[in-house]
Order: sequence, then C-alpha cells, then structure tokens
Amino acid sequence: MDLTLAAVIIMGAWVVAIVAAGLVMSLRPGGVAVRLAPAGTTTSVPSGRRDEILLGGDAEVFGNIRGRVRAVQLRPQSRQLQDVELASGLEGRAVPASAIVSADGQVLRLADRWPEAPWDEPRDDAVTLRQEAAVVSAEGKRLGKLRLVCFDASSGAVTALVVDGRGTPSRRLLPIERVTAAGPYRVTTDLKATDWTMLQPFATDWEIQQGIIAQVATDPALETVRRSLRIDVEDQRVRLRGYVSDVAQAERVAQLARSVPGVLQVQRELVSDDDLASAVSEAIRRDPATSAAQVQVIARGGTVDIAGEAPDRATARRIESVARQVSGVAVVHNTVAVRQAS
Repeated sequence: MDLTLAAVIIMGAWVVAIVAAGLVMSLRPGGVAVRLAPAGTTTSVPSGRRDEILLGGDAEVFGNIRGRVRAVQLRPQSRQLQDVELASGLEGRAVPASAIVSADGQVLRLADRWPEAPWDEPRDDAVTLRQEAAVVSAEGKRLGKLRLVCFDASSGAVTALVVDGRGTPSRRLLPIERVTAAGPYRVTTDLKATDWTMLQPFATDWEIQQGIIAQVATDPALETVRRSLRIDVEDQRVRLRGYVSDVAQAERVAQLARSVPGVLQVQRELVSDDDLASAVSEAIRRDPATSAAQVQVIARGGTVDIAGEAPDRATARRIESVARQVSGVAVVHNTVAVRQAS
C-alpha cells in the first residue's frame, strides 16, 4: 500500500475518533450545560456557616486521603448540593452530600460510611461543576476559571462559586443566583463583563488566619501579644481575642488583620492591661462583700495581681472570687492582707 494513502487513512481514523469522543462527552450525563432555576424560585435560605469545596483538592476520611475532588453536582431547581465525584480511590462512585463532614477550602472531610448510590442512577438533570470550567459573562466574555464551590453547611444549598480571574485580587465570589446555566466545561452568568471587579474578593478562612499570624509575627512589638492571641475566622470575618498592653497595641493588631487580602470584617475583643485592671477594681468596689477593702490591681496579659488591705479574712478570700469572675482574667495573685485592729 502506498505510504501516503496509509498516512491519510490513519489521520482520518484519528479525526473520526476525536469527533466521536467529543460527541460522547457532550451526550453523556453531566456533559452538557443545564439551566438553573431563576433567582427567587428556590426555597433554601442559608442559615449556617459557609463551607468551601476545592475542586481538585484532597478528600479524606479520618485523615486518610481517599481521592481528589473531580466534580461537584447540584440540583438545578433547588441548587442543593447533590454529590461529589472523586478522581481516584472511589473513582466512578458518587459520594452523596450527606457524607460531607466539613470542607474548609483545602480538604474535603467525609464520614467513614455513607449509602452507595446505584450505578445506573440517572443524573442527566444534575448540574456538574468541574475545576477550571470557563466562567463567562452574559455577553460571552471570559471572566475566569472555576476553583471552588461554596455551600451552606446547615441547609446544603450551594450559595456561591469562587472564580479565579483577572486583576488583583484575582479570586472573587460569584453568587449562585447570578449563574444562569452550568456544565462541566462552561458556566454562564447574567453578569456584564464590567461587573467582575464589583464581586466580593475571596479567601478561605484558613488562608486568612495564616495570613494574620504571619503579619503579627513580623512585628517585634507584638511578641508578647502572640502568646495569647486567638484568631477565629468564619466566612472571611475575623474575631480577635487575647491580651494587649494598651489600646494602641490592640489597634495595631486589628490593622494588620485588616491588611490581609479577603478580610471583610474585624471584630476586636482584645483586652488591654489597663482595661482589665480597671474592670477588676470596679468589680471589687461594687460587690457588697468586698467594697470595704482598699486594694491596688495590676494586670499583665490576663494575670491579675491584687494587693492592699481587707477588714477580715472572709473579705480577703471573697476578693479573689470576685476577680476571677471578671471576663478576661486568667490568673489571680491575691496578696491582700487583713487590716490590723487599732
């Protein structure tokens, strides 16, 4: 056979195979875009914390990796999370949403057991979302790539998608109500391309927490604060707790927290030494059983030193009890002496 003719036949077979594969991909369940119900027709209202599934991230059971997240499926009418597909370990098996314990934007944690869905369960109407699916505007312009799927941990309703696009910050939160149709390779929105920069910037709570820790660690003046500082982050909102020497130090910690990309709000519950000493002194003065005592209070990082005089031993003992009830007090050193009768 002529080599040229053989080459033509081989190339033709390759083209046919590629076309056939593309046809299969477009016709198989989850391979086509599915329209979502219009905004306002769903009944699920977010009522709990926001969990985030990283597409392409690890899925684990009791710390053991069971695979990587290949896709997430949701119901188009209710926008409820339906199941998660893993790329290995349990390949081909859908893990139901009820098996999800938590998802922090890094690792998807699953229960050790869950009911298996039948192999032939029809899922043609499910919306399939995959990593790096193209997210486009209403005009068809590319906004970015799909990275995470956010859902309400209480109701199981998908609330938003995280899109990695242009500009700084590059990751932004796309409300699910702005999605009109979605499939594994393309997500269509009702946004105009110019609306991209108006979307809320996104960072996982873990990223924000680590960012704040790193920022505080770079300031030598905050070395004593780091030992007591507690940073809680939920849905990009930060709560700071711990002890500081003064108000200026508290404001510095809050300022560093606000500088971390993705932070939406900072709630400062830092206790200064002066505030804590004043609160303890006021509590002792107001308590009928200790109001007759004459004390001096010094606070350092949650440790309270109380000195002075009390009319009797019962009052001296009561002072320590009153001080321990003040919010922010960790340790009480009571050196109050009993006043000698004249």
